[in-house]
Order: sequence, then C-alpha cells, then structure tokens
Amino acid sequence: MHSDDKRQPEAGEVSHCDLVMKGGVTSGVIYPRLVAALADRYRFKNIGGTSAGAIAAGASAAAELGRQRGHGGAFDQLAKLPEELGAEVVGDRGRPGRSRLFTLFQPVPALRRHFDVMARALGKSRGQAVAAVVGGMLTLHAGAALAVAAGGLLLAWPALHLLIAESGASTALRWVAAVGLAGVAALTAATAVGVTAALFVRGLVRGLRDNGYGLCSGLSQPDQGGRTALTDWLHGYFNQLAGKSIDGPPLSFGDLWGPDPATRRIHLEVITSAVSQQMVYSIPFRPGTPMFYYDPQEWSRLFPPAVMAALAAPFAGGSDGPVIENAQGRELRPLPRHGELPVVVAIRMSLSFPLLLSAVPLYAVDWSRAANQRTQAEVRAAETAEARRRLRLRATRIWFSDGGIGSNMPLHLFDAMLPRHPTFAVNLKPPHPDHRIRPADAGNDGGRIYLPEDDRGGRLRYWPEPDLVPDWEERAAAAREKTPLAGLAGFLWSIVGTMQNWRDEILFPTPGFRDRIVQISQKPDEGGLNLTMASSTIATLADAGGLAAQRLIARFHPLGAEGGAGWDDHRRARLTTFLGVMQPATLEVVAAAGVPADWLVLLEDDSRYRRSSAMRAEAARFLTGLQALGAAVPLKQSGLPRTLDVGALKPVPQVRLVPRV
Repeated sequence: MHSDDKRQPEAGEVSHCDLVMKGGVTSGVIYPRLVAALADRYRFKNIGGTSAGAIAAGASAAAELGRQRGHGGAFDQLAKLPEELGAEVVGDRGRPGRSRLFTLFQPVPALRRHFDVMARALGKSRGQAVAAVVGGMLTLHAGAALAVAAGGLLLAWPALHLLIAESGASTALRWVAAVGLAGVAALTAATAVGVTAALFVRGLVRGLRDNGYGLCSGLSQPDQGGRTALTDWLHGYFNQLAGKSIDGPPLSFGDLWGPDPATRRIHLEVITSAVSQQMVYSIPFRPGTPMFYYDPQEWSRLFPPAVMAALAAPFAGGSDGPVIENAQGRELRPLPRHGELPVVVAIRMSLSFPLLLSAVPLYAVDWSRAANQRTQAEVRAAETAEARRRLRLRATRIWFSDGGIGSNMPLHLFDAMLPRHPTFAVNLKPPHPDHRIRPADAGNDGGRIYLPEDDRGGRLRYWPEPDLVPDWEERAAAAREKTPLAGLAGFLWSIVGTMQNWRDEILFPTPGFRDRIVQISQKPDEGGLNLTMASSTIATLADAGGLAAQRLIARFHPLGAEGGAGWDDHRRARLTTFLGVMQPATLEVVAAAGVPADWLVLLEDDSRYRRSSAMRAEAARFLTGLQALGAAVPLKQSGLPRTLDVGALKPVPQVRLVPRV
C-alpha cells in the first residue's frame, strides 16, 4: 500500500481533491496517514488548515510537490511520521526520555523550570496533577519554602516544647498544645504553598512577557542536547518532503505555485489570528491586505538562519521609501509577499498555541495616526529618493497567534458553488456517549470515525450536558454532577468556545458541507495538549486517520466501494443549494433595482467605470440579464413566485456580501 507506484493516482481517475484540516496541537498525529492514504487515489490541489492542521497542510503540500518533482517516496515518508514522533528519545545520562513529539516543544532557558513543573501534570488525574505541580513549585523555590518552614517552627516551638518537655502538664493543656501545633503546621504549609506559588507565577509571567507570551519559541535551545525544536524541524522536514536540501533555502509558496502564480500548481492556505487587531487573516495574504513588517532582532529568536536569509533576500537592494521603525526606533524590514514567503513562516504564524508557543510579532503602519499622515504627505512632496529615505514612519506592533483562536475549522476554504472536485474536511471532536470508541474495524462501525452515508446524515450535533461531568466510556446518564466551581469553569470555557467556533459550527450541518466532513473522535487523554502521549496512543490516532481516508475514498472515489456515489450526492446537493439560493436572489434584484438604467446612472460617477466603456456595457448587460431572469420566474396558483429554495436541502444558506478572510 505504501509503494511509490501506489502513491500515483491512476490515469483517467477523478484524481484531484482539496483538503482542510482542523487544529488541535498534538492531534496533528492523526493527519500523516490520512493524507498519505488519500494520496493513493488523489492529487492535492488546494490544501489548508489551522494550527496543527496547518502543519499537516504544509507537509501535504510539500509532499505533493515532491511527488510532482519525482520524489516518489514523499508520501511514504509522511506516513511514517507518527512512528518517528512516538519514538522515545534517550534522556540525559542514558535515562528513559520523552517521546520525539514532546522534545519538539523546547522552553527557553528562562522558563525551563516552569515548563518542567507544569509538565509534571500531563497525563495525570486532576488531583494527581495538582499535587505534582505543588510539589514542583516547592522544589523550584525550596529556599523560600524552607524559610517559611523555619518561621513556622519558631511559632510552633511553645506548643512543641509543652508536648515534649513538660511531661507534668495536664491532659487538657496538652490537647490545647496539640491543636495549636496542628494549626501552626497547617498555616505553615498553606503559607509555603502560597509564597512559592506567588514566586512561581511572578517568574512565569515575566518570562512569558519577554518570550512573546509563550513557554517555547519554537527554536532549538542550547540546553537540549542538540535536539531540534519545532520550527527548525518543520523547516528541514518540509524541504525533505519537497525534495530540497534539508539545510538549504526554505520551501516557499513560489515553489508550490510553479511558474504561473495565477493558476497555482499547488495552493496552500492557512489561518492566523491577529489578536492585536482582533481579526483573522489567511496566508498568503489577500490582495489589498496592508503591508506587514518584521523586526530582524525579534524574528531571529523565532526562525533559523536559513529562513531569516530567505526573508531578507527579496529586499537586498534596499528601498526608495521612508524608513519604517518600531517604538524602540529599530528599523523594520518588509515581510515578503506572494511567492517569496517561506512556507514555514506561514505555518509558524498559524501554530502559536497561546502560552505554549510564542506569538509572532509583526508591524503595520497605522494610517489613522496624525503623525503618520503628516509623514506620508512629506514623502509625496519629496523630490528625490534620498529625501524620502530620510523620513521615518512609525509602525505599530501586531501580535499574531494561533489561527484556531478565530477559526479552528476553516470549512470556508476552497468552497465553490459548483465544485469540480471534492473538498474534504477533517473534524476532530470528543466522542459521542452513544457511540463508544472501540478498536477500529474495516467497516467503520466503531465510534472513532463518522462520515454521512447520504444527504440526511450530518445534520445533528451532539453537545454535552453543561452541569454534568461527561463520561466518554458510558452513556451520558451515568455522568455525575459537577462541583459548583467546575460548573462555573465549564460555563466560562463554553463562552470562550462559542466565541471561537460559532462561525465554523454553523457550517457543519449546512448542505454541501456536512456530507464532505469526516469526523474523528478523540478520548480526553488523546491529542490536544497531551504532549506526553504514549507511542501506542499516537499509533492509534494515526491509524484512525488512515481509516478516515479509506472511508472518504470508499464513498467519493469512482474506484471506491460505492463507485463515487458520495461525489454524485455531493454535486447534487451543491446544485440544488445553488439553485435554491441564486434563483430567489434574482427576485430581490427585480424588487430592488427597478429600471436598470436608473442604477447604471450611478456608475457614471465611478471613476473605474467612467474610464472604460467596455465595463459600462458589461455592467448594463449583466444587470439587465439578471433582472430578466427574476422577472421570468413563473407564479404559482397562489400568486407567489415559484422559487427553487423549496427543492433545496435544509437548512438553505443565503447570499450576502461579506469580506474574504
């Protein structure tokens, strides 16, 4: 199954597909075998994702490029990645170490001990995790803990002396001394924990601020015995899959696009969140997006030298414009646009899980500021390039963090009204209480994988009882009630989840979306922030990804078990949805436009149309034709228009003018 020939889709097949993958930190181990299995039957045209899904998207695009360049083993190599990530790395002095997956996340030296303390909680129950963290804080700040203990001993000395030395003391007095001693001991312990926790948090907050609000920068750290960290590894791994030198210039979007950027041989797109602007962007950035700049001093702590060299190369000749500087007065460099941008930069900007990985700082000129407006006027008035270069514009920092903050499952990517090939999406979710996760089988009968079998499937969404502790192994009725504090925490977390996911969630039951989404369930100890997953758990998740791909192939591919019935059903759903949305929309044009000539007069004052008679003629033709379509809609006996939304699958979407992300 993993031979080089098998990775080449057979001639004459409907062999192209698009793929969108959800984020989830370590849940990304699901994707390599899923992608490799799909590559047996499909070529990838458009690939996208968020966070860990962005890593998988970047690797998929690199492997597809490698295949097209003759590197036949690229997808075989990708399929083996879960085994590599699950392999144990020998620790210091030959002691048992962590998995390779864990060692990709290397804290900066200032936060190493804080990271180690918090890592003690991974893979443990709530009580064990709290005890492990408290023990770690006491060990980390042992001096402060001993000082508090010494103070407690001084306070307890009278009671202790009474119990030990005063053998003639009355029983009542000895009981009072014992109670006092116990109280002092409890107070001492609480004070020790409080003091060490305060010291721990103070050091943690200071370190996070200095490291872009993340424990790990993504770069390899000097105290890690030469092991490569996430960003260094991604740079080399993408190059390797694409058939490039591991240590050479990084894989770029231009490499993926090929000689014609307009058609884009392979199109990769990932989501990032500009938290300072409270909005999300797609990378590569859309036309019209403001120019971004980076500080080489800051970015040298995030990206390896080969990537930094590639970022600087397009602007090696300097600029004829003003100097762009940050608040510290350091000169900034423009971020490459279009094909020059390294893929690893886009992936790292999408994968910045808050507090675990540093956010990525970029800068943009805030043209709403009066000082920048005055400088811009001076730039326009300057008569020479030398005069322009003497001027300075102040840019404002923008923190870019994890793409999953704004869109963790970007289903909208690559969506077409009438698609020419499938766009598959992979959703990662908690298990359903009525469908327990059992060992995977060929028929997908377990609770691990779900793909709708017809246009009725995928409409229903499970949500857990908010005030009950979910029991993923049993039915929901067996769950116990949460404590008040846990209930409040769950309520607040649900608010955050709603803000994060509502745009994605409303698309899940929509016709034309729901039938192409394969759902993969994960247990609480699988994926997510479970950095210490055992190799067997990683293998289980990886196998689930391969199984999900086989289910997609069986349903959608013409050579699959269902003979492409899923693709036919999907096209039918999209067609009826298209008709049910667009035909009624023409009636709105009839109602709003009135006489087309009245609207066309508005274009006479538009400079873009005023300069082009061809554009004015096309606008008149289109508006008149659209109104004619609406006017030709027949009426029913009731006198109402016979609209096609009646025949569309429910819920029927709507057409609105909204910005592209």
